[in-house]
Parts: sequence; structure tokens; C-alpha cells
Amino acid sequence: MVQTRFELTRRVKVAAVYLILAGGISILLRLTGGSYFSEIEAKSIAFKLGLYLRAYIIDILFMISGIGLLCSKAWAKKLALVILIVGTIYSANDAAWGYARGNPSLLIRFVCFVVVGVWNGIWLYLVFKNTQMRTQEMTG
Repeated sequence: MVQTRFELTRRVKVAAVYLILAGGISILLRLTGGSYFSEIEAKSIAFKLGLYLRAYIIDILFMISGIGLLCSKAWAKKLALVILIVGTIYSANDAAWGYARGNPSLLIRFVCFVVVGVWNGIWLYLVFKNTQMRTQEMTG
């Protein structure tokens, strides 16, 4: 079996720790906090279940990709790429709702998307900048 790994640089370690902490803290905040806003409270149980389930899945995948990066797993870089892009979309929307304290305007959504996109872009840069892959032959 062939297993691809990459060099664990300081940049990748920092990004991995961020992913683990961001996912873990987000889960803790969701468990200790209430609902998002009064507009959400008025929604159906199915809507709220989907909203919270999506958030927990993204947070768990953040943590899995961070742990995988610390273990130098090649799949973790791909997972980090996907989850940071998907997370940008949802986090920007959540940030816009939080900043507007309710339903945000298009301008606030755009600004939040740019800010969150740049923030997550920094972490993508740290993960993918000059990392070298190596292939190991595993006997089993």
C-alpha cells in the first residue's frame, strides 16, 4: 500500500492548531449558547436541526483536518481546502447576521464575505505554501 505524506513545517503546524482550536471552540460556544437570533427561533424544528447539524459537521471536519495535518496525512490538506472554502460561505453569512444583529443587507453580506474569505485564505496559504509531498511504501 502506498501512502502519501508531506513535510510538517511550522506553517502547517500553526494552521493545524488553528483548525483544531477553531472547530473545538465553535462547538463549545454552540453548546453553551442559545439560538442565533429571534428570526431563527420562529423557524421549524427541521430548519433549526439542519442549521445546527451543518454547523457541528463543519466544526468537526475542521478538527479532523487539523489532526490529520499534524499527522502529516495528505488527505488532510485536501479536507482543509474543502472545509475552509465551504466554511467561508457559511461563516461569512453567520458573521453578517451577527454584525447586523438580524437579517443583513447585501453590502454587509459582501463585506463579511470578503473579510472571512481573506481570513480563511491566509490559512489556506499556510497549509499549501511550499509543502513537499513524499510517498512511502507500506508493507502489511
